[in-house]
Amino acid sequence: MTEPTDEPDSLRREALAWVVRLRSGEATNADLADLQAWREQSSEHDSAFRQAATLWRDLKQTAEQVSRSQHGRRRSFGAVPTGRRLVSRRGFLWGAAAASVAAYLAYDPPMQLWPSFQELNADYRTAKGERRDIDIADGVTVTLNTMTSLSALPSGSDNPRFELIAGEVSVTAERAAGHPMTVQALDVQMVATKATFNTRCLDGEVMVTCIDGQVEVDNGQNPVRLEGGQQVAFSMTRGLGARVNVDSSETTAWRSGLLVVRDRPLADVVADVNRYRPGRIVVSGDELAKRLVNGTFHLDRLENFPNQVQQLFGANIRQLPGGLVILS
Repeated sequence: MTEPTDEPDSLRREALAWVVRLRSGEATNADLADLQAWREQSSEHDSAFRQAATLWRDLKQTAEQVSRSQHGRRRSFGAVPTGRRLVSRRGFLWGAAAASVAAYLAYDPPMQLWPSFQELNADYRTAKGERRDIDIADGVTVTLNTMTSLSALPSGSDNPRFELIAGEVSVTAERAAGHPMTVQALDVQMVATKATFNTRCLDGEVMVTCIDGQVEVDNGQNPVRLEGGQQVAFSMTRGLGARVNVDSSETTAWRSGLLVVRDRPLADVVADVNRYRPGRIVVSGDELAKRLVNGTFHLDRLENFPNQVQQLFGANIRQLPGGLVILS
């Protein structure tokens, strides 16, 4: 019997390239039109794209497996029987593609599609949509927001230190005088003895909001002391910004299961929604991306968010494999 012919390797590579392009954040309307035309060439083209989208989704699991192997865990394999074909050529090709792509993407995941190695190795982690309260040290309670990674740091004293690798935390400190606690995020440190503050570390930027008490924010150059209702931002490119007064209830709304939005561009709101909602939403078109949004959204009902955008702005919705939603 003749074995069915495998799909051309080039078709697989093209399909994977399309998925990578869509997930890069740089896809244009022209790209979407070209992709649709590419998929409509044949059922094989459409099938290859669906397989590539599934492969991309499964790379998170691959990244976690590679991360575990970095800790010295090894799987033992028995001898492979001679002359026995255990893996089909098709499976090998897709496996090779997964290995080559995952080797890079596990270290530098695009668009936060899955955790980096550093996040996977954190002492405390939350998954997408999860919130978690932790009594992390004597006199220190931390609430981790969605997709957050936090690790303990060696301190050499009774003063606990932690690193916010990525995500967002709300910290309540009730420490004895002279024994502060410290949270480090990127190149900035938050030091407090008696305070409640919120720290967000995403995309190379840190935002610190003091809810109550006092927090010292220091990047080694110009420390800033925050009191309740004050906020400061830090970035690797601009350093530590100026202290500003804010409505802290908007910053901490996530603790009540809400996303409160005040005059923010749709693109920024979608970035927040993607941290809670399964799948991925992409806004196509600068005009739509810049439309201002006001409202309060329930974090446990964000599956309806694309429809809400459609009602607000008349946006078109396109559903793609792998949980990808295009708003245009």
